[in-house]
Amino acid sequence: MVAPTNVRFSEPVHDALTRYVHLTGQTKSGVINSAVEEWLRMQVHTGIRFVTIETGERRARLVDGPEVWTIAEAWLAHEPERRRVPELAEVLGLPERSIEAALSYWADFRAEIDGVIERHRTAQDEALAAWERRRAIDAA
Repeated sequence: MVAPTNVRFSEPVHDALTRYVHLTGQTKSGVINSAVEEWLRMQVHTGIRFVTIETGERRARLVDGPEVWTIAEAWLAHEPERRRVPELAEVLGLPERSIEAALSYWADFRAEIDGVIERHRTAQDEALAAWERRRAIDAA
């Protein structure tokens, strides 16, 4: 469901938004929706910020550390009985508060973070397969 809202921007904000829309090819509505959604998430998850990666995708990351998906993947890599915040913080060299912030974000946006993990695993599998095909040429 879409709920139209009339928003008035100052001239400098409107001009900057217009330039950004032209630069990225997005719509004003899309940019504003994404910006407000991210801002709302950051209000609840104060240790999280958003960054644009090489593909143009926006990702959640710790203010003082890596992207959230990397913390989630590290959490999953540990045996369930060893999944403790202090242990993960020590292994990753991050403060416990950062681990807690990432895990809290992951809990609230599980599908988003799990999707990133799955895409990274698929990309790793494809890269390994390509490397193995290339090595096979050397052996022939």
